Amino acid sequence: MATTGSMQHDLRPKSLAAATFPRRVKRALENMLTIASAELHRQMQTVLIESEQDLARRSERAQTAHMRDLYNLALRKLRDSATRFTPELLADLEGRLAGLHPQLPRPDIASQHIANHGLSLVDDESADEYAVLYELSARHEVRNSLALQLMGQRFGVLAGSPAFDAEHLPFGPHAMGDALHQACHELSLPLEARLSIYHFYDKTAMAYYSTLLEALNARLADDGILPHLSFVPVRVRPASSPAETSPAATKPDPVAASGAAGGAGGGGAGARAHSNAGGGNVSTASSASGFAAAARSGFAALQGLLAKRRTLLAKLRPGGADERVREALPGSDVLSALKRLRSANPKQNAVAEIRQNLLAQARQSHGRGVKLVDDDDDSFELLDMFHTQLNRDLRPGTPGDALVQRLRMPLLQLALRDHNFFVDPAHPARMLLDAVSAAGARWSADDDLDAPMLDLLRQAVESVQQDPDANPETFIAANNALQTGLQSQARKVEIAERRQIDAARGRDKLELARLQANAEIAAIVGERSLPKFSATLFDQAWADALTLSLLRNGEESDVWRKLRSTTAQLVDACTSGSSDEPDPDLLASVQESLGLVGYHDDDAAAIARMLASGRSDDTALVSRTELIMQMKSRARLGEQSSPQSAPNRAPRTEAEQAAWERLCAMPEGSWIEIVDAADNTVRRVKLAWLSARTGQTLLLNRRGQRVNGGDLDTLARQYARGGLRVVDDGTGPAELAWQGVLANLHRIAGSDPGRSN
Repeated sequence: MATTGSMQHDLRPKSLAAATFPRRVKRALENMLTIASAELHRQMQTVLIESEQDLARRSERAQTAHMRDLYNLALRKLRDSATRFTPELLADLEGRLAGLHPQLPRPDIASQHIANHGLSLVDDESADEYAVLYELSARHEVRNSLALQLMGQRFGVLAGSPAFDAEHLPFGPHAMGDALHQACHELSLPLEARLSIYHFYDKTAMAYYSTLLEALNARLADDGILPHLSFVPVRVRPASSPAETSPAATKPDPVAASGAAGGAGGGGAGARAHSNAGGGNVSTASSASGFAAAARSGFAALQGLLAKRRTLLAKLRPGGADERVREALPGSDVLSALKRLRSANPKQNAVAEIRQNLLAQARQSHGRGVKLVDDDDDSFELLDMFHTQLNRDLRPGTPGDALVQRLRMPLLQLALRDHNFFVDPAHPARMLLDAVSAAGARWSADDDLDAPMLDLLRQAVESVQQDPDANPETFIAANNALQTGLQSQARKVEIAERRQIDAARGRDKLELARLQANAEIAAIVGERSLPKFSATLFDQAWADALTLSLLRNGEESDVWRKLRSTTAQLVDACTSGSSDEPDPDLLASVQESLGLVGYHDDDAAAIARMLASGRSDDTALVSRTELIMQMKSRARLGEQSSPQSAPNRAPRTEAEQAAWERLCAMPEGSWIEIVDAADNTVRRVKLAWLSARTGQTLLLNRRGQRVNGGDLDTLARQYARGGLRVVDDGTGPAELAWQGVLANLHRIAGSDPGRSN
C-alpha cells in the first residue's frame, strides 16, 4: 500500500496551474496558497536567521575541533541555501494542494528515507529527527484541533470527498512538518542544520500557526466554502433513567447518520461541526460520537482512580454507609441549583463548600436522603482536588489569583456539562484557566505582568461571568479572544527580546574585543617592565583605541595590523629609556586613534607624546596630575553597558562544570527557575542568550525586560546545587496542578500515570 500511495503521489500535478479543478475550487486553493506564502515567507526568514545564529553560537562553544567543523559546515550550507529554502517548502505545499486527495496516505518520511538510502543509514540521529518532527506536529495538532476540524470539513467539500483528518490536510501540522523535512533534504542540509531549523520552526513559525489556520478558514468561508461552519460542544452525560437506555434512545439519528458519510476530521474532543451553507446540511455527528466516547472513556478512568482513593480513605477513616440515601439529584437540577447559588452569592467559595451548600438546599426540598449522581459527585471531587492543588502555586493577593477565584463557579458548571474538561488539555476552558493562572503564579514577579496583558485576562473572565449558565460556547469565545490578544502581545514581546539580545551580543563583542586588546598589549610587553604611569596609559587610553579598532575593522584588517605595529613601537619607546624625539608620524597615528575613542585634542596629544617618548614628566601641554584626573572622570569605551567583572572564584567542581556545559548546550530562549536561597522564593525567567567565552548571560521576564540573575558561572553553580532548574514554559500553573492531581491519584492507586491527560 505504501508503494502504491507513493506512486500515486508521484503522478500528482506539482502546481495549481497544472491541476484540473473546477474554477471555484482552484480559486479557493490559490487564495489559500497566497495567504500561506506571505505568512511562511515572513516566519521562515526569521527561522533561518535564528538557525544561523544558533549554529554560529554552537560553533563558538564547541569543545572539540571536530564538532566545530561540523557546525561550521552546517552554517555554510544553510547560508548558501537560505534563499532557496522557503520556495522549496512552498513548492511542496503547493504540490499537496494540486494533488488534493484525502485517501492517499501521508508520505512517511522515515519510510521514504529507508527506501531511498537503505536501512543502514537510518541511525539514531535520524530517528531523533523523525521523533522531533512527529512530536511537534502532534503537539500542534492537539493545540489547534478545533480549527483543523473546521478546515478538514472544508477540504472535504473542495475535494468532493469525506472530511480530511488532520494528517491529510495540506496545511495540517504533519504536512507542514513533512514539507519542512523535504526542503531540508532537497537542499542537502546537514543534520545539525536540520535540527536547528526544526527547533526554531517550532518556536517561532508555529507560534503563529493558530493565526494562520484562522486566516485560512476565514478565506475559505469568504470563498463560499461552508461559510456558516461552527462548533457546538456536546454535553456528554450518562443515561439517568431506564427510558434513556431503551432501544428507541439508541436508534441512529438521521442527521448523525448522514454526517457519518462525511468522515471524521482530526480535532478536539467533545465538539461537533454543523453548517447550513447553500441549503445543505453538513454534520459531523459521527465525529462527535467518537469524541464523546473518548471523553467517557477518559472520565471513566478518572472515576476508577477516585474509587480507589475513596477505598483507601475509608480504611483510614472507617464509618458505616449512609442508609438514608434514596434519591439522586438529576443533573439538570444540580445545574439549576448552581445557577441560583451563583446569583445569590457572587463570592466564590471553595468547591467543597459549594457542594455542601447545594446539598443542604436540595435536602430541604427533597429530604435528607438526597445525593448527587456518581458522575456529578466525581466532578465535584476532581475540581476540588484541582483547585486545591492550583492554589498552592498561586500567590495570594495577585490579580491572577483573584481572576482564578472568579472562574471557580463557571468552571464547575461547565465541568458538570462537559467531562471532556478533565481529559482534554486543549479544552478551551483549560487553556483559558492556564493563561489566567499564569498571572498569579508563584514563580512570576510583579513586573512580569503589564496593564494590557491584565486587561486581556480580565475581559476574558468577565465575558465568562456574564453568562449565568457558563455555556461551553462562552468559554470558546472567551478563549479565542484571549488567545488572539496574547498572540498580539507575544509579537511585541518578541520585538523587545530581539532588541535585548542584539544589545547583549553587542556588549559581548565589546568585551571580547577588550580582552583581545589587553592580551595583545600584554603579549607585546612580555617580560619587560613598563613605567607605572605608562602602564596606566596603556591599560586605559591605548587599550580603548585598540578595542575600537577591533570592533570596527576586525583582526584581519590593515588598520589592526598597523595598530599592532604602533603598539610595539610604543612599548619599545617606553622600555628603552631613549631620549630621542618621537617620530612625528607615530605621534600623529596615536593621537588620531585616541581621538576616535573620544579624547580631546590636547589630551590625546599629551598621551601620545608620553607613550611615544616613554617620559611622563613632560608638562608642556598638560600636567601629569591633570591628565590623571581627566582620565578618571571620563567614561571608558562601553563602560556603561559592559558587565561588572566577575570576582575571583574558586575553580568549578566537577558537578559545577557539568552544569556549566549543560547551560551552554541549552537552546536560546530556554526557561529556567531560579530559587532564592534567602527566602526560598522562585523566579521563572528566560535564558535568552549567553556567551561561553565571556560568561555573560541575558535573562528576561515575560515582557521581554532584562532581569538580574548573575553571570554564567553563577548560574552554573546554582544549577549544580539545585537552586536552578530548567522548565517547559509551555506548561502553566493550571496544567501543572492537574498533572499533580493525576500523579496523586495514580500514586494512591499504585499505577503508572503514563501519558494521562
